[in-house]
Amino acid sequence: MKINKLTPQGYCSGVKNALKIAYEVLTSPTYPRPIYLLGSIIHNQNVIEDLKEKGAILIEEKGISRSDLIEQISSGTVIFSAHGVSPIVYEKARAKNLTIVDTTCGNVLLVQKQMKKYLSLGYTCLYIGTKGHPECEGILGISSSIQLIENLEDLKNISASKIYVTNQTTLSLFETEKIYQEIQKKFPNAILDNKICKATTIRQQACLNQEPVDLCLVVGDKSSSNTKKLALACQSIQIPTLLIENVEGLKAIDFKTISSISITSGASTPDGIVDEIIEYLKRVD
Repeated sequence: MKINKLTPQGYCSGVKNALKIAYEVLTSPTYPRPIYLLGSIIHNQNVIEDLKEKGAILIEEKGISRSDLIEQISSGTVIFSAHGVSPIVYEKARAKNLTIVDTTCGNVLLVQKQMKKYLSLGYTCLYIGTKGHPECEGILGISSSIQLIENLEDLKNISASKIYVTNQTTLSLFETEKIYQEIQKKFPNAILDNKICKATTIRQQACLNQEPVDLCLVVGDKSSSNTKKLALACQSIQIPTLLIENVEGLKAIDFKTISSISITSGASTPDGIVDEIIEYLKRVD
């Protein structure tokens, strides 16, 4: 079996930084206990379980915002995830006298900064993102006037003379481009500020440029936006694609008709998981 490991692989710089900080906090006696993760610091369950084993307490519930989740914390240290949080979450943490550890990705911080800038200049601000995603939640929490754009349909009721547009950093290149093209057509004077991060961009491009294979494996957590978008990129060029979280996902596959496989992984997927999958595939061969 031919195995093609697409590059890059492993953690992006934002994930590396977030995890470095989290592990340092958990091993340092200077941070008040308990130590809480306000939502998954990154979208990878294997990593979250390891952090919990080392003493972190995860505060997370599907459909509940971080602004509401922080009400469950009364003392100690709170770690904000790499996805960022809204200003109200910061305010609540300070009001509770919590020790705040912010691991927000630098790319997300830049989007937040730009959004605040153009709001202050009187622009109608549009944000291309996924409702319910923590990065999106943090941006929309900056101001109730920010309008979320999830698809072309959401553009129909937009009307303004000064428009600024930016986006979630982990979106699909081609899906986002379609929306930007439509905005440019409808609002020629709009400021378009595409902020899909470099790590997301080069991984998707590697998927789009790969040689034909019988199957592409996308390795990562199924709640990870950038991982799901990698799968969409592979599917868009008509390559059979399977999103798996670890080696267990291979055990239901019939490899009899598969002679070539490519492997990519999300920006929050540890190298070790991919290595384990490759070793398994070598034994299948």
